[in-house]
Amino acid sequence: MARSMNAKKTESQAPIKKEETKQSERKVKKKLDENILVPIASNVDGTLIYKGGRSGQVWKFTQYGDEDVMELSELRAMLSSNRAFLEKGWIKVLDDEVIDYLNLQRFQKNVIDRDNIEYILTQGPEQIKQSIKESSANTKTLIFSFARDKFLQGELTDYHTIKAIEEGLGQPLNPTI
Repeated sequence: MARSMNAKKTESQAPIKKEETKQSERKVKKKLDENILVPIASNVDGTLIYKGGRSGQVWKFTQYGDEDVMELSELRAMLSSNRAFLEKGWIKVLDDEVIDYLNLQRFQKNVIDRDNIEYILTQGPEQIKQSIKESSANTKTLIFSFARDKFLQGELTDYHTIKAIEEGLGQPLNPTI
């Protein structure tokens, strides 16, 4: 009888050791200082204003690509109370570590910048229309602005590409029409 009791104690102790090992193998998320300054940029063509809910500070961007910095704590507050700025890609976080830390990949992967738009415009007419159809309102505005600039500068000249953009967006690139 004594042996079987010892055997039970040994068996019951073994799983605890396995659980302790699993816990120590888990990845521990590095804690970032909430006061660090994080680089951000406007991903909107035109003026964008954000008023921080936590600090009351105002960030004003006058054009696409304008950069500024924001405290990590303020970004966290934006994520919980003004999520649209991140979800819709109006604000782009420029620090990969912070993107990871706040789990912003789900938003940032949908953020389209001018390089992405340039690529879209090199596609065939049907792919251009499809890309425009699947785009958010902000992205459509960016596509229109970028395409119109290229059109007016004489860099966008392919008739089929121009027609696909105009049909997809429902407006002409030529401002005189």
